[in-house]
Amino acid sequence: MTSATHIPVMLERCVEILGPALGRPGAVVLDATLGLGGHSEAFLQRFPEARLIGLDRDPQALDAAGKRLAPFGERATLVHAVYDEIPEVLERLGVATLSGTLFDLGVSSLQLDMRERGFAYSYDAPLDMRMDSSRGITAADVVNTYPATEIARILRDYGEERFARRIADRIVAEREREPFTTTARLAELVR
Repeated sequence: MTSATHIPVMLERCVEILGPALGRPGAVVLDATLGLGGHSEAFLQRFPEARLIGLDRDPQALDAAGKRLAPFGERATLVHAVYDEIPEVLERLGVATLSGTLFDLGVSSLQLDMRERGFAYSYDAPLDMRMDSSRGITAADVVNTYPATEIARILRDYGEERFARRIADRIVAEREREPFTTTARLAELVR
């Protein structure tokens, strides 16, 4: 998916809500979930005096957004970071006050659409599922090392899976035969 085909969710509403603050002199907006940069591009286009700080945990998203926002030069500062690092990022950049902040929470289409990210089970791919493929453990690590009770808790609490314990027990039994490495194998077991 390219930035040219990505349409941000609720773009006009976000611009409308943040607009009064971003139209002021010296305005600084934080896009805490930069993604492919669609919201940020609109902010920078419509508020030519505003400065943007864009954060994302996904290096691939930052790269795509960087290309999209390159025409805005130094008005756009992109940082590889997550939400809980916002205070440190702002301090490092010398920003004491924000005029507005956007959190577009949820999974990015970038992660879902890229086969190698391992989020979809509609095709076979490495069992990864990380929002930031440069750090953290993979889904394969989880299903191959966590105890059945923890896998069941994850499936129940985050996936609202009513057969969580049964699936977790099957995962643990099956991984003894061969570790899970692909989405297709895990999906087949769950079906």
